[in-house]
Amino acid sequence: MDSAIVKSFLSFLMILNPFALCLYLMGVIDELDSQTFTKVLFRASVISLIVFCVFALLGEKLLVGFLGIRPDALRIFGGVIFFMVGYNYVTKGYRATGVLRGSLEELPSAIALPFMVGAGTITQAILIGKKHSPYLSVSILLFGTCMGFLIVIGFKLFRDYLKGAKEKVFERYVNILSRINGLFIGTISTEMVVSGIRNLWFQS
Repeated sequence: MDSAIVKSFLSFLMILNPFALCLYLMGVIDELDSQTFTKVLFRASVISLIVFCVFALLGEKLLVGFLGIRPDALRIFGGVIFFMVGYNYVTKGYRATGVLRGSLEELPSAIALPFMVGAGTITQAILIGKKHSPYLSVSILLFGTCMGFLIVIGFKLFRDYLKGAKEKVFERYVNILSRINGLFIGTISTEMVVSGIRNLWFQS
């Protein structure tokens, strides 16, 4: 497989960050049974994939041509948001996440926006659309979204399996991993901001 394709896939998966998504959805994961949660997450993933594909195929024309926004400006904004998220994880652990509330009809869109679809993932979708053909771009985004879906479902099943006596141990390790995850998010966000500023500087 072409290294450029692998790099685009891994970059998208890192920005989508399924592990962070597991932490974001901790409240929903605890409240819903496996079947219901799977349906909700599947709908959220479909909504997110449609948005990703639209921005991959039309994003640059829409942002630059219609709104006059350069993708690098969106990348900087996404980096700033990610930096704030990473900082909260490092200092607070998994408690930095909020609990989603609402009806089952509202949950898919509430999960998709802003937890799956954000400035970072939209920027990455646009970059993938610029680097690859439309068919390949959609395939990368589809595979990345499916991988994220499977990781979160696996986390849900593992969480349900450990409920009870081992729950405290599970939460302790999740808290440690969330702080480590915060370091990765902070690093990625810094790279997004720096590369965005550099690109805007050379374009001016």
